Amino acid sequence: MRIALITEGTYPMVTGGVSTWCDQLLTGLPENDFDVVALTGSGAGRPVWEVPPNVRSVRLIPVWGSSASPLRPTPRRRYWVDATQYELERLWDAALGSERQDPVGRTASALQHLVGISDRIGLARSLATRGSVAAIIAAWTRHLVSVGEPPISVADAVMAASIVDRALALLDHRLGEVNVVHASSNGPSSLLALAQSWRHGTPILLTEHGVYLRERYLALYGAQLSWPVRRAVTAFLRRLCQVVNVRAHMVLPVNQFNARWERRLGALPERIYTIPNGVDPLTFRPVTTEPDLPTISFVGRIDPLKDLETLISAFALVRERVPDAQLRIFGPTPKENAAYKELLVALTQALGVAGAVHWEGPSQGSRPAIEAGHVVALSSVSEGLPFTLIEAMMCGRATVNTDVGGVAECLDEEQATGMLVAARDHAAFADACVLLLTDPQRRTVMGAAARQRALSRFTLERCLARYREAYLAARTGRLLKPEQDTPVLATVPTGPSLTETLHDGAALDAAALGLSA
Repeated sequence: MRIALITEGTYPMVTGGVSTWCDQLLTGLPENDFDVVALTGSGAGRPVWEVPPNVRSVRLIPVWGSSASPLRPTPRRRYWVDATQYELERLWDAALGSERQDPVGRTASALQHLVGISDRIGLARSLATRGSVAAIIAAWTRHLVSVGEPPISVADAVMAASIVDRALALLDHRLGEVNVVHASSNGPSSLLALAQSWRHGTPILLTEHGVYLRERYLALYGAQLSWPVRRAVTAFLRRLCQVVNVRAHMVLPVNQFNARWERRLGALPERIYTIPNGVDPLTFRPVTTEPDLPTISFVGRIDPLKDLETLISAFALVRERVPDAQLRIFGPTPKENAAYKELLVALTQALGVAGAVHWEGPSQGSRPAIEAGHVVALSSVSEGLPFTLIEAMMCGRATVNTDVGGVAECLDEEQATGMLVAARDHAAFADACVLLLTDPQRRTVMGAAARQRALSRFTLERCLARYREAYLAARTGRLLKPEQDTPVLATVPTGPSLTETLHDGAALDAAALGLSA
């Protein structure tokens, strides 16, 4: 079987949990041939993963590469540019308009027609000739000004169009003849999958690790963009995510937190199958030693989604009660997060803990970081089903975690296999860390229970078997059979309210969907 695996900002360009998952699929299913299609930022940089022999091709597509050249005017080209404008007007009318007029169906229709225009003249060149600016202004005026919103400025419409049109231009890229297209994220990755499906009838599988739409809300919350730009971009992304969830042959989230979002975004419950991440128990054998000084360790990229401000703030409180405590932070700092790293370093200095916080840089896998601490910490504001946590559990280490994404699903309800606190609550995080650092017996019992849970639920063999079944089922138009021990969606903790983390346009989008977590 030939499978197109589409990634965005992950494999094969950077390390991390999603990249690890991609590598597991490629190396663990050698009977299948894969074409890796990777969306990157500017196209700079080189792959950091060595691809296995069954990867037939690796194609890098820079989303923010050189702009396309506008079309030289001819009567035929003007016709297609006008046709593009018509579909953009339909697209933005659906994005910003009423929920009562089948906006998802109208978005899908507009996108499908844009694929047809791409096949005729190239959508990127048509968008470079006349993009979404006029369509955004018209839809905004028609639907939002009439209910009391201020008009959108031309400058804001230009900014929103520059973001969305870059994504739409991806429809020009063709994936070739494959049996299944597997998108590792919603959003731009899934635009490629939709185009492939409309052109060739190829079944789409969607696996979200973090919820793409939720993470865009969180990112836009702190972005240096005006409210109208955020409102327009999130409106488009929400409609796109809805279309993908409706169109996908199967939706394969890594946890049931994601599955709840995907159901709200239109995926049919009978087409959602949760496949938890897994690790190899032979690679992650129990850790039997502890460091000399009481130590908290973290492993992951230095990124705002990991909320290391909360971890460092919690550590400052830990030091007040455990004076010789240490914090060791393992992981790379992406170039785009250099300023965030500087902010964190300044925070350690302001809190007086700079000498006890150790920036270890990238490590060869997570095991060195797991071995380095008495406790492994995960302070994120967004996660899928984090490998860091599963690997620490498989190694028999006690953990302190924030209740985001599928983290609660990794642990037991009594927190005998790991501790769970609310996101951004540095005081509660500190209390949990102190409890474990000062109680060796509790750490030992918790670590042993964590390994047993990981062995029963999160093995790599079990994970790969389900993806193998999913690929075979998709190729023949079938659906998966549910696993008997899959928990019921209703039992999943709801987590924090969306309205606690979103505002402006993002909050309006959340309210429109009626989401509570």
